[in-house]
Amino acid sequence: MRPPLLAARLRCALRLLGLLCLLCSLAAVAGCSVAAPATGTVVVGVTSELAPGVDIDRVRVVLRAGGALLRDDVLTHRSGQLFFPRKFAFEDIDDQTTVEISLEAFGAEDPDRPVLVRAATTRVVGGRALLLRLRLERECVIAPGAATCPAPQTCVAGGCSAPHVDPGRLEPYSASWKADAAPDPCKPDGGAAPVVVVGEGQGDYFPLEDLDEVQVEAGPQGGYHVFIATRIKNLRRSGSITVVSGVVPELGYTIEPLRVIFTMDPDEGGFCKLSGLRFRLDGERAIGELLGEVVDIEVTVTDPDGATGTGRRRVTLSETIL
Repeated sequence: MRPPLLAARLRCALRLLGLLCLLCSLAAVAGCSVAAPATGTVVVGVTSELAPGVDIDRVRVVLRAGGALLRDDVLTHRSGQLFFPRKFAFEDIDDQTTVEISLEAFGAEDPDRPVLVRAATTRVVGGRALLLRLRLERECVIAPGAATCPAPQTCVAGGCSAPHVDPGRLEPYSASWKADAAPDPCKPDGGAAPVVVVGEGQGDYFPLEDLDEVQVEAGPQGGYHVFIATRIKNLRRSGSITVVSGVVPELGYTIEPLRVIFTMDPDEGGFCKLSGLRFRLDGERAIGELLGEVVDIEVTVTDPDGATGTGRRRVTLSETIL
């Protein structure tokens, strides 16, 4: 074959090959679709040291994803919607989207002023379901007249902190997240019956036996009291309601109960303790009538799970006032 003819045929073949490659590329592009961005889920697991119906009456819940509002409603104790622990989920959200939760808790006495505000943000990680733990803490209750943390900070463990949590620090979400929470030193697993022991003490727990003498003291703002303390077991450390009541059998006199919600301190032997319960004695009776009398003291502790324990001790009031 003559060289000019061969060169011409070669050029033609190369052009044909290039055209075929172009057609194949166009076909491939036409047959492809842009992959959808990966999505992920963030579940916010909320627990509370504040008891619904006691410390808080309602909670406003606001959820946002990428700045868009997903939820804004109010959970009330009266409707049965206000309970803890509970979860709020951001499901099937685009990868790297910032999600935000804001909780405002209100008491029954002042429905327009929040007693606690808590916020948290994090980012979604595509293909993963993450758990963001959030706790309503008693240390973050807003005192009357006090200001909340300046935006965008939020209260954590009694101090103001940035609300953002790095998703790298979050654990994988599990349906058993409530059981996986840090164990309560006052209520270990096992479901044993609650135990409440009545003692005395202002700064610590001291044991009492029946008919032991307890010191009557004058209150700083009037009235007379004794300091009751208690040890408990198999009841929640936080959010439990402690009620101290008493009866003077000889006089047929029922003392006005003391009702508080204080966090217990861990103690030896798996117990927790609470001291400094200022139990006022006088009211309908003058303190002079009560000195030296025997009082039947009863302490009842009810935790947020509904478990209740009661302890009793018969004590003798001192003849003198401190």
